[in-house]
Amino acid sequence: MKKYIINIAFLMFFVYSCTEEPIGQYPVDDTSPQMISNPVVSNFKGGATIKYDLPGDKDLLCIKAVYTLPSGEKKEKLASAFINELTIEGFARATKTSVSLIAVDKSKNESVPVVVEIDPLDSPIFDIYHSISVIASFGGIKLTWENPERKDIVVGIVARDEENTFVSLENFYTSVGSGLGTVRGLEAEETEFGIFIRDIYNNYTDTLFSILTPWEESELDKNLWRAMTTCSAFTASQWGGAINVMWDGQTIAGGDGTYYLNRTSSEPIFFTIDLGISTKLSRFKFWGRNEWYFNLHHPKEFEVWGTNDPSVANGDACSWDGWELLLSGTSEKPSGPDATSFANLTSEDLALAMSGEEFEFPLEVPEVRYIRFRTIRTWTDSNSSFIAELTFWGQLFE
Repeated sequence: MKKYIINIAFLMFFVYSCTEEPIGQYPVDDTSPQMISNPVVSNFKGGATIKYDLPGDKDLLCIKAVYTLPSGEKKEKLASAFINELTIEGFARATKTSVSLIAVDKSKNESVPVVVEIDPLDSPIFDIYHSISVIASFGGIKLTWENPERKDIVVGIVARDEENTFVSLENFYTSVGSGLGTVRGLEAEETEFGIFIRDIYNNYTDTLFSILTPWEESELDKNLWRAMTTCSAFTASQWGGAINVMWDGQTIAGGDGTYYLNRTSSEPIFFTIDLGISTKLSRFKFWGRNEWYFNLHHPKEFEVWGTNDPSVANGDACSWDGWELLLSGTSEKPSGPDATSFANLTSEDLALAMSGEEFEFPLEVPEVRYIRFRTIRTWTDSNSSFIAELTFWGQLFE
């Protein structure tokens, strides 16, 4: 008999355990809450904020806004019962829109809607669009834009191909205040380009069309590079590799995959390279040491010098006689000017570091064969400097 009692008890427990339990509070009444009152609208670019007085219901759960975007998409936005305002975003062009504000209580009862009219201004993407400047550049095009509100946007670039169809070339995902984008690797032939802005709500601007001819550009052949004598004021660190690791093609490298110099005086660290061919340099990239990006001995302020005179390049390794300044540059990470740990770098910081920090030479730079990279200051004002990889582009001369 006891056996059957145990089995019946187990069966009852099993049935109870498999019964679906509702989540949240059971409705306790069917009384609708009072309406919100005194709504005040503040319109801004791409949206509006509505402030109001909350009803006095003790079981108030939230305020719900119901509205329809110009695209026809119906949307809802909820605001806590502990705040008296609600912000609606995602509008592209300025357009008047009716918003129904509904009080909802914990029994899921809804109040009579209070309808208010909002009139958002044009989205910030249109201001960004009108700020775009695009010019031909070495191997492609260069564009700049202003995003003073630092909105998350996508800058899309398309080009007309041989079949008279526009194809995507590049998308820049960014929120920086002053943006710079370059499209590279293009032939030096007349091309029609299109540029547009998209926001996180999938709103698009018009497309800016421009016909440009990229300038001829080639990546320098690193097989031709060789090291020049290093100035005696600097010593190679035991934690780094030989100078030629900077042109071994390994852009993501640490420790002995980086060229790591220490200084023994106040002279800023520099090294000299023979590029193997005379070049009118257009741009270059450098990569820092992996896991120490924008920190420690990563160059922050630097210079690139050059000469086409072999007697200057092969002369005194510490002398600057005959060398000409080609470029002064500053390493800048999207998240700000202060050094931070690898773990605290943003996705934009890492994307920049891993794709290489790029700098353009002024158009008037002379033809050179020998270059010097001079670290004026590192991210931590240290007495060392390290670089994982260098790449140069330009017009080549025999």
